[in-house]
Amino acid sequence: MKNRIFPQIVLLVLLFSQLSFGKGLFANEDASPIKSTQCYNRIKAAIDKIRVVDSHEHLKAENLTTTNPPDVFNIIVNNYVASDIKAMSNFTKQNKDYLNRSLSMEKRWQAFQPIYEKIKNTGYMRCVRIGIKKVHRIDLKDADSAIKINESIKKLYKPGFYKKVLYEQGNIDYVINYIHKTQKFDKTGYPDFFRLVPVIDDKTEFTKPQDINLLEKEYGASIKTIDDLKEVYNKVIAAYIADGAVGFKCMAAYSRSINFPDYPKEQAEHILQKLITAQKGEEKVTLSPQEQENLTNYCMNLMLNVIAEHNKPISFHTGFISGSHKDVRRSNPQYLIGLLERYRNLNFDIFHGGWPYTQEFIEIGKSWSNAYLNLCWTHIISPEGARRQLSEMLECVPINKIFAFGGDFGYPELTIGHLEIAKENCAIVLAEKVLDGYFTEDEAIEYAKRILRTNSIEFFRLEDTGSKAISN
Repeated sequence: MKNRIFPQIVLLVLLFSQLSFGKGLFANEDASPIKSTQCYNRIKAAIDKIRVVDSHEHLKAENLTTTNPPDVFNIIVNNYVASDIKAMSNFTKQNKDYLNRSLSMEKRWQAFQPIYEKIKNTGYMRCVRIGIKKVHRIDLKDADSAIKINESIKKLYKPGFYKKVLYEQGNIDYVINYIHKTQKFDKTGYPDFFRLVPVIDDKTEFTKPQDINLLEKEYGASIKTIDDLKEVYNKVIAAYIADGAVGFKCMAAYSRSINFPDYPKEQAEHILQKLITAQKGEEKVTLSPQEQENLTNYCMNLMLNVIAEHNKPISFHTGFISGSHKDVRRSNPQYLIGLLERYRNLNFDIFHGGWPYTQEFIEIGKSWSNAYLNLCWTHIISPEGARRQLSEMLECVPINKIFAFGGDFGYPELTIGHLEIAKENCAIVLAEKVLDGYFTEDEAIEYAKRILRTNSIEFFRLEDTGSKAISN
């Protein structure tokens, strides 16, 4: 009995000795014992000074955002909160008047209030509230506050506001910004501290002749064989890199499994020829779902080989899929093992903590030298889960392979809210490790800098600028 009780007594004494008596243990009723220790306060203060690298965003070009500024409810009901609203109930009829800008803010808030009460407990809504409070200095709580936030948005969304919010207020040195196929890949629309990554899925999925036509037209090429396709892929990747791309992304999980088995070139050639025949109008040809999948499997492997030859990394969406009624089983991180095996000279940035496949995600980083683990989005999907996962990763995976933050948002306020939650989570987990005797406090602060900054700089081969001023 004594042997079981003694370690618990030691931990209690350690915690008691670390308490910030100036504030008191219960100064904040929501604070955990860890957050009330001097150790946590020192680590959090050190984290707040780190010039962060934001490893994943989806921000529009600044000129597009300032030309058409968002409404307060665009920010509140972003795509993540919208998915919580959809998941809220299968039976509750939802009044969407909160999206109607022609109505008064009082009526819009009245429509949103019943929904807000049901989802304000989630990490998504907490992120919204924190971000709005940090950027606009207003608590989101009622129609009057929504009116004030809306006015603040109008004043803020002017040229240079990305620098003001992200670089200056958020202490973010670099933003790794992912550009969807529907957006223009043009770095001139972004401040100097943005680095762009294009999505490649539209270049690897061919289901109809028009898909080939578009690729030929965009790159001035003629695709008649698989070998022609590889030459086009070389042009695609080289052009993106020339335009400033620091990596590439696959988000196939939104449409199919991320398992891309090797597929024979001869069979892929046969399927491609069917599309080319249809493209010429010689006969009406439709690929079967299995043929579409097989051709995409070959094209993705071909594309990854080209990316590897150009010495750039690839990011993969794994785990949770934004929205509702989505089959998450197709995005298990371990489906990537075949690609990790075949492309050992290609570095993989594996997204979203693989949530809910958190153990599988950690195993990938533990087992494969070319697998790097990214907790982008994870801190607001499940804040508690992100802490547990980070805690295990810190004891399991080499420290240089962990990226602790990526906002994964389209509005800078939400990036700031997410960053606050991520920094708090990192400080809690690292303080726990120190109090458990696993790390020293100096090691914890060193690791915080690595997972919030240095690892991303090394992975994407960025200049370590420190806090050097930028021009815009």
